[in-house]
Amino acid sequence: MKKPFRHALFIGLVLLIAAALIAETLIVKVKSTNLKKEPMFFAQTLATLKAGDTLEKLGEQAGWMKVKTAAGLVGWVHSSAVQTKKFSLLAMDKSLQTKASTEEVALAAKGFNKQVEENYKTRHANLSYAWVEKMLQIKISAAQIQDFLKKGKLGESGGTK
Repeated sequence: MKKPFRHALFIGLVLLIAAALIAETLIVKVKSTNLKKEPMFFAQTLATLKAGDTLEKLGEQAGWMKVKTAAGLVGWVHSSAVQTKKFSLLAMDKSLQTKASTEEVALAAKGFNKQVEENYKTRHANLSYAWVEKMLQIKISAAQIQDFLKKGKLGESGGTK
């Protein structure tokens, strides 16, 4: 009786490892996005995800991905905010990288850092960033966005998706 139990345990362990390896991993590609309770923009927010966060894909529905976070939270993110985690492939001599790493993609999604921004401003001194700074200060509530969508019959409030 011990042998069949060992075989069943071994097979179960192999299947569990295979399932973990096959699970699709997603990476957040935008500066931040919300993990929603339901696959809707105005659903309750469970957590805020940041660029570079990795998620396990559990399912998909009408442009939304059901995911599990590293902390174990399960919810929905819009597919436009994530991408499939791709692994970098190296050339035969292992020194020539042929794709950007997921860390590089996540860093690019965060935008300029202070050093890059200052360097760019120095080289383009004639440009004014006043309006960009003003736009970054604008905060619009979810209620205001939902009201706008309802009045315009857009998105989840009716009309086209």
